[in-house]
Order: sequence, then structure tokens, then C-alpha cells
Amino acid sequence: MVFRRLILTTLFLWLAGVAGAVPFRGVVVDKTTQQPLVGATLIVEGTTKGTTTDTEGRFALELAAGSHRIVVSYISYLTQQLDIRVSEGMAETLVALEPDNQVLASVTVTARKNLESERALQTERIAANVAIENMGAREMSLKGISNVQEGVRKMAGISIASAGQLIVRGLGDRYSITTLNGQPIASPNPDNKLIPLDIFPSSTVKNITVSKVYEVSSYADYSGAHIDINTRENTGEPFFSVDFHLGGQFNTVGRDFYRMDHRSLFTQPAVDRRALTGSLADFRQYVKTKDIFDTDFSVSKHRALPALGGNLAWGRDFRVGRQTVSVLASGGMSNGQQTMDNAWFRLLEATGRTTDEYEYDSYASELKIAALASLSTTLRDADRISYTLFYARNAVDTYMLREGYDQESHQLLGSNDVMHVYKLMTHQLNGRHAFGERWLLRWSGSWSATSSDEPDRRQVMYLRGEDGSLSLFKLNQQETMRYFGTLDEDEWNAHAAVDYTFGAGHKLTAGLSWKDKRRDYAGTRFYYDLSKLSPVIDDPLNPDFLGFGNVADGSLTINRQKQPKDSYEAGNRIYAGYLSLDLQATPLLLINAGVRYEASQQWVRYYNDQSIRERRDLDKYDLFPALNIRYSLTDEQQLRLAASRTITRPSFIEMAPFLYQESYGSVQLRGNEALQNSYNYNLDLRYELLNRRGDMVSVTGYYKYLDEPIERVQMLAGGAAVHTFRNADKGMAAGVEIELRKALVRDLRLGINGTWMYTNVKLPEGGVYTNKERALQGASPYLLNADLTWTPRFGGERQLNLALLYNLQGPRIQAVGISGLGDVTQRPVHTLNFSAAYRFSARAELKMQLTDLLNRALVFEQEVSQTNRTVEVERYRRGTGFEIGLNLKF
Repeated sequence: MVFRRLILTTLFLWLAGVAGAVPFRGVVVDKTTQQPLVGATLIVEGTTKGTTTDTEGRFALELAAGSHRIVVSYISYLTQQLDIRVSEGMAETLVALEPDNQVLASVTVTARKNLESERALQTERIAANVAIENMGAREMSLKGISNVQEGVRKMAGISIASAGQLIVRGLGDRYSITTLNGQPIASPNPDNKLIPLDIFPSSTVKNITVSKVYEVSSYADYSGAHIDINTRENTGEPFFSVDFHLGGQFNTVGRDFYRMDHRSLFTQPAVDRRALTGSLADFRQYVKTKDIFDTDFSVSKHRALPALGGNLAWGRDFRVGRQTVSVLASGGMSNGQQTMDNAWFRLLEATGRTTDEYEYDSYASELKIAALASLSTTLRDADRISYTLFYARNAVDTYMLREGYDQESHQLLGSNDVMHVYKLMTHQLNGRHAFGERWLLRWSGSWSATSSDEPDRRQVMYLRGEDGSLSLFKLNQQETMRYFGTLDEDEWNAHAAVDYTFGAGHKLTAGLSWKDKRRDYAGTRFYYDLSKLSPVIDDPLNPDFLGFGNVADGSLTINRQKQPKDSYEAGNRIYAGYLSLDLQATPLLLINAGVRYEASQQWVRYYNDQSIRERRDLDKYDLFPALNIRYSLTDEQQLRLAASRTITRPSFIEMAPFLYQESYGSVQLRGNEALQNSYNYNLDLRYELLNRRGDMVSVTGYYKYLDEPIERVQMLAGGAAVHTFRNADKGMAAGVEIELRKALVRDLRLGINGTWMYTNVKLPEGGVYTNKERALQGASPYLLNADLTWTPRFGGERQLNLALLYNLQGPRIQAVGISGLGDVTQRPVHTLNFSAAYRFSARAELKMQLTDLLNRALVFEQEVSQTNRTVEVERYRRGTGFEIGLNLKF
């Protein structure tokens, strides 16, 4: 409450103290394209008083009331003189500069567009050959969006499910792809095809572009969305900036926070290498002579402190002879803690009787590190080569204390800790070379190394007696255990394309692409045999009896399970070529048609349950056509039509028949080596309107037919439910998306996007699922985003930015029902965030934001068919968050 009051008081004083005269304001744009002009100069004639436009082409100049003549100039544009009369409450002025054709005929302009502002990106969106949606760094900053995942979920038709899984138009993670600066990038998360989008902090991002229609220059394995993350680069103006912030969760900061033994999130727990590599007989002797672990099972308690974070960025251009070398470097780090207390979940049987039920408290600690370096140079006026290095490391450590009973009525208390460390490093090199006015060569190459480590997952289980006393739970000597898992993946990419422009706006493109991805996974379990121990347990959070002393004297035995079936290798190599034609059939009609050929060789090597080595190959050779049509109704309105055929390939973990379980009583997951590719047929129709004020209206209707889609299903194995994957018979997704951006009054803008969708899938025979025909898992029938932003200026540099953001995610299937039980469904989720920033000058800005103001519980329920009722099966609450930050630029 202290933090909440402090923030609200600060905001009140802040708003009450902001006041000033109304300046002469406006925006400078290109008369032809309406694109904002960055750095245009405005001078009051006869004086030295003036200003320049910002990254959105906007300017503000304080003038005395009365008449003035303003001279507006910009390189390669005709200078314009404005005769204005300044008065209180005057409207914003639009200045449209006309290109100087004589200058343009003799000079090659090599300046790069600054695609960070909303207005510039809207212009790019309306001019694109295919339908896209985008968001820039300026909009992300204004709305308090801290990473790419938060930015993407604000777009129409996109939601985020559990574990950060992206759902696009009702289609899950496997239906989308992610690229970094146009180049594919591997995911360190073994469960998801897409790289976790929260690994990219907004401080490293220039803009995000999302395309939900297919165009043949991209790999064909998407039907949901192609998300391209463009990292920052220096665009000419030298700068050095410092950004730091303080924040946290109101239900966490200042309260008790628990954590299982570990030094720091900068490091990760380890196990003695000899204990992993030696034979089982050697291990049994070695483990008695040395403590092979650098952690124990003890749990410590401390007061949760506010989260801290910051970012440093530097950029500058250097002249080397006639050439320009642009350099940018950025690095940031942040931490955080989150408590979820009084949460619970239960499992049901077909009659509705509860078989398992647990209450739990969880305590998650997180550390994020990201670094970006960019280097680019011009060889000639028509050449550009750039290099990008991006590194990210996300470490999340979650301790959970849970108590309840299992299906055999054991009263249990569990103490367990799970840590995940995701790492990514990518090197990218790309170039553009123009040869005359007709030929353009584009090429790129990249290498990415990703890893997903689950070091030292620990669990100890206790049995509670009728008198409340605790003893060790020894059902099968596998409840108290440790697990170490590693996953490493390398991906190489290469792409080259030649554009030939001819006639009146026609362009022919031919390109080649190559991708080679390799993955290695291995896991090792250590089980504690407690049969010789019967300790008195006074403090379950500090189990000293599991220490090395009892191992050394033989009263406690550690067994290692490192079977061949606990590992697999996988790879995918794709050779591709494509042809694409942009045909300006009439001044109003643009046709983009193309075809792509992909030769895909996908394989997985694994061991079956009998430890026999096997290999599954999935080689396919396919053609993927695509058609995109843009018809301009007026200068401000257009229609777009898109049709395509794409593919969905099974992920590596879905093909590897490897059994995985995170903790006692949790879901068991096993891959299916018999999976086949799925094919998708996509149709989109969109209407767009964008006027000079930046107002936008977009309406899209879409339909997707899914041929043998891959679905996550449940089977019974030994009486337990095991999640696996199968090709369904068919599926479909259809819906309508509406987007609106509108300036209500001066400085006040409203943004709304909403989606209504219908999805359906027919599952194959042989499963134990209750509904063989249902909506796609993770799909919500409706989604809504709304934001209200107010951005008044006070003088030339001072500006206030306020943003209120609302998100509604409709009900969705969390888990498919089996054995007569209905599906587990998440109730609708309402989220409200608030962001505020005040720029004192060009060098200083103060920011504040509140997240999840509604603080509503996330609730999951399941239908019981036999009794025709719905039972709540899980509930938890994340809590409201806050953050205060300061940005300094030099």
C-alpha cells in the first residue's frame, strides 16, 4: 500500500504542476507519400529562432501572438514559406513539402528512414505489397510496453496462452514463425516453435512487423503469423542514453519471499562432471566420496526488494573517406520477483469426484540480460552492408510449496524448485547493392546458437499423518529427486535475391534460401532412496537428512537414471527457391504473385523404451503458391486480397517419443514419431483507410482450411494420462478482425482492435478424449484491445504522455478433456494497464506504469458431463505491478 500511495501521489502532483502556453505546433510531411520528414528545419524569418522536427515529423515552437512568417526547409525538397497568425487554441498545422525533382535527378539520397514512429510505420503499412501490421519503438515507449511479447499481444487476433505460447487467429505456436531483421531465428524453448518473445526488451527494438498472409520470399511453415523483429540501428544522430527503473509487484515487494538454495541467477546450479559421464557402477562408488551437487534442498526466507533494471545505449556515425560507418551498442539488465499465494488446482474423474487437489504458494525470481551491437557501412552510394550481434539470457527460478492429496488419498506436502535458463546469441550479416535504376541485389546470412537448460530441478515430498506430523513419502523412491536437462541448438541461414524493375512499377524477384538447424537434448535424473531413513521432521523447509553425510555413511542412497531414451538428436535442412512478380496492372491495381519450392529434410534420432536406437525421417518436396492483390479505391482507401498454401511441420519434441514430466503429479508428455506434415489453405480479404491525420480503419475477413492438423491430445498409459501429438482429420479457422485508430481531439488518440473467430477440429479415432470435435486448443472466440493516449506538449521540448490500455481475452481451451470429462476452459481474462511519461527536455524523461490494475484471478473450469455441471479446477492471481523509471539522453 505504501508503494501504491507513493505512486498515486507522485502522479497527482505531476499532473497538477504541468502547465504552460500553447505553442505553434504541427507536422511536416512529404506531399506525395505523406510520410513524416525527420529533421526538417523551421526558422522564424528575420530571426535566429527556430526548431527541427522529431522522429514523427512533429514540431513545437513558442511564438508571441500575432503574425509571423516561417521558413520550412529540408534537403532535396522545395523550401516553403508559411504566413501564420498565432493565437490561443490554434489547430495543429500540416506542412506538406514538395520534392525538388531537379535536385533528385542528380543526387542519390542514401539516408535511411527512421521507422520507429507510429506515423512513419502507418505509411509503410499502407504502401506495402502485402497486408502487414506494425508497431514501432516510439509507440512501445508511449504505451509502457517493455518487450516484444507485450507489443505483439496488442495487435488484432493475437493472444498469449500459458508459458508464453503465441495464439494467432486461434492457431497455436506451431503455425507461426519469428525472424530477426528478416532472418529466421531458433527457439531455446523445447516446447515451443517460436522463440520466447519476452527475450527481446523494447530498448533493443526498432519496430515489430506482423504479417498474417503468406508471401513467397518467406519460409512457408506458417499460417498464423510471420513476426519480424527489427533491432535498432543508428540513423545518423549521435547519442548516448541511460535508462534505469525500479518496480515490482504490490503483492510481493516488502513481503516474505522463499527460495530454494542457490547462489545467484547470474550462475546456474551444476553437478560434478564425473558423476554424469562415468558408468553407473563408478557413480555409485563416487557419490559416496564426494558431494556431487553444489546446492541442497534447504529453503531460505527474506523480504522481497523492488526490482531494478537499466539500459545503456550509444550510437554514432563516422566518416571514413567518402564512406559512412554507423555504430550502435546497447545493453540492459533487469530482475524481478513475483509471488502467487493461496493458489490451488484439482483433478477430477468422470463423475466429478475430485481425485487430486493441492493448494500452493509460488515464488518466482527472474533475471533478464540483453545486448545488441550494430555496425553498418556504405561502399558506394548504392551499397550498404550491415552486421548485427544480439545476445539474450533469461533465467527464471520458481520455488513452490504445495499441500493436498493425490488420487490414492495420500495427504502430501511438496517442496520443489524449477529453474529454466534460456540463452540466445545470433550473428547476422546482410547487404544491399543497386546496379543502375533497375537491378538490386539483396543477400543475408546468419548463425544462431540457442540453449535451454533446466539445471537442478529439485523436489522433496512429505506424507502428513492424521495427527498432523510429517514423514518422508516413500511410495516408489522417486518422489524425492533432482533433474538436469540441457538442450542446444544451432541454426545457419543464407538468403540471396535479385530484384529487376521494369515498365511502370513492375518488379520481378528471384531468390534462393537455405536453412540448417540441429538440436541435441539430454536429461539425467537422480532419485533419492529414503527407505533407510525415518527422521523426525520439524522443519520441512530445511531437510538436513538429505545432506552428504547420510550419503557417505550409506543411510541414504542416490540412484542415477541416465538412459539412452532420455536423449535425442534432431535436425531440419531446407533448400528453397522462389519467383515473385509485382505487376502494376493499372495505376490502382497491384498484383503480387509468386511460387516457392521447398525441399525439406527433417529427422530425429532417438532410443525407444528398449534402448534401441532408431531414426525417423520426414522428407518432403513441396510447391507453395501465393497471391496478394492491392486495389486502391482512393488515395486513402484500398482493398487487399490474399490466397496461399502453406505447411505446418511437427517440431522436434513432437516427433521424439521421449517421456517428460516436470514434477510429481504433473503432466506427462511424449512425442509421436509417426507424425506427418500438415497443409494449410489460406484466404484473406482486407479493407484499409488511412488519412493524413493518421486515422486508420481496417476490416479483415479470413478463412483457413487445415488438412491433417497436428493436435495435442491425451492417451492412457498404465492408468495415467499422457499428453502426446497426433494428426487430426481436418480443421478450420475463420473470423473477422477490426482495427480503428482515431484522433478524438488534439493530442488525444483512441486505438481499438477486436477479433471474432470460429475454430473447429475433428480428432482421429483411438483417443481417450471426450470431444472428438471441438474448438482448437488455445483459441478464444473473441479478443479485444483498446488504448487511449494523451500527448500534450508544453513548450518546445516538454511533453506529457499518458496511456490507458485494456485487453480482453475470451474463454479458451486450456486442456482437452478425457475419459468422459469435458475440456478444461479458462474464463475470460480482463487486463488494464496505465503508463505515464513526462519529457522535461530533449535529454530527460520520467516514466511510470501500473500493470494489471484489475488484478482479477485467472480461473479454469471443467464441465462434468455426467452431472451436467461445471466445476472450478484451478485459480491463481498474479497481482498488480508498478514501475518508475528515468531516461537520460546525451
